[in-house]
Amino acid sequence: MLPSVLLLDDEQEILNALQRELRNDYQVHAFTDAQTAIDFFQDSPTQIVISDMKMPEINGAEFFSHIVKMNSRSKRIVLTGYADTDLAKQAINEGKISAYLNKPWDSAELKKTLATLINELKVENKKLAVIKSLKIDNQRLSTNQDSIKKASRIIQESHESIVEQQQNLSTFNNELLQLSANLVAMQTQDTSGHTYRIAQHSKILANRMALTEAQRVHIYLAGLFYRIGINSLPPYLITLPWHEMTAQEKLTWMKFPQVSADVISTVKSLAPCAKVVRHIYEHCDGSGIPQHLSNDNIPISSRILAVVIQFDLLVSGKMTKQCITPQEAIIVMKKSLGSLFDRKIFSQFVAMLTTPLATEQLEIAKSVGELQPGMMLAQDILNHEQHKLLNEKTILSQNHIDNLAKHQEHTKSVIIAYILHCPSEESTTKNKDGVAK
Repeated sequence: MLPSVLLLDDEQEILNALQRELRNDYQVHAFTDAQTAIDFFQDSPTQIVISDMKMPEINGAEFFSHIVKMNSRSKRIVLTGYADTDLAKQAINEGKISAYLNKPWDSAELKKTLATLINELKVENKKLAVIKSLKIDNQRLSTNQDSIKKASRIIQESHESIVEQQQNLSTFNNELLQLSANLVAMQTQDTSGHTYRIAQHSKILANRMALTEAQRVHIYLAGLFYRIGINSLPPYLITLPWHEMTAQEKLTWMKFPQVSADVISTVKSLAPCAKVVRHIYEHCDGSGIPQHLSNDNIPISSRILAVVIQFDLLVSGKMTKQCITPQEAIIVMKKSLGSLFDRKIFSQFVAMLTTPLATEQLEIAKSVGELQPGMMLAQDILNHEQHKLLNEKTILSQNHIDNLAKHQEHTKSVIIAYILHCPSEESTTKNKDGVAK
């Protein structure tokens, strides 16, 4: 069966032209009256809805608001004149429409846009089917009480004491957690330790912001698993740099944490983590998704993750043409304080990176100019061709630093080193004695 498209425009000539373009590949339903189109969609929702923006009685924005209420999963395209292009881009950023096409439209662009949106729907349908199956599997597991009780008895009988049981179960849980995080990293092609770093930085930042222990645990797990839904994106989009994406592609990208949240929420104990992940791309000025929350209405853990993730992606070159220094990343992010990111959280984050506490253990991104002899590498240093320059755990010497500087100058590409900051012996001793945290 062909995909279905609803067309709305008060000019019959435009509808006729669109029908000629699409009738071979789509089921086309055309209307000149908005209310009639709404009534039709109520009974027979179409996969794609295309509407003019400026119409009598009900304009395009009002029309789409009705469509969203009836079926939010439909893909919505607005036809707009060049004078309204900025308005259309804003509507995309706010999630009101999926794409826009200028009048007069380009036939190739029209067909490509529709094909892309239909493919997105197919991916979303597969995602929903997977999530549904996960929920069914969890229900089956939860009802299989006899097997769980038998397994529990075997574990209890194999150990000598309750304390030993708890220790073994704790080790087992940690190993499962590590395995799960490794699988996510492999699935998302994360070779830089991105999600581990996000989890680590977010937990420390949450501690600095005086969040509860439970919140710190939830934000750590959210950081580890926030990318689990990234494969719901079209394959080409996963590797496409942010600066090369169209407004529509950026919106599509920003939706993957919602998929991650849906998957995470299938595990009851991780429900608080799912809420954190779901709101990562909310913005302080209310322009984000999925609920256009603003400022303190956005969960603080989500605001923390947003800052940490953006910085790491900037430094790694995922947002720009190449890696940039941590100082440059901070300058870039400062331009979005109050609009995208929380000022207080950002201030604490910069303090954490520049002056970590003696009790904090974390990886810190450093430019070559910031490196000093005696620093320890938290991971291998690779050049832009992914060739290893220095090994993990190398204690840097001045000779190492000089060679990195020469290599950077020769290749004209920024080298980022991740340095391990460890708690001092004094702070570790205090922790053991219970004097300091």
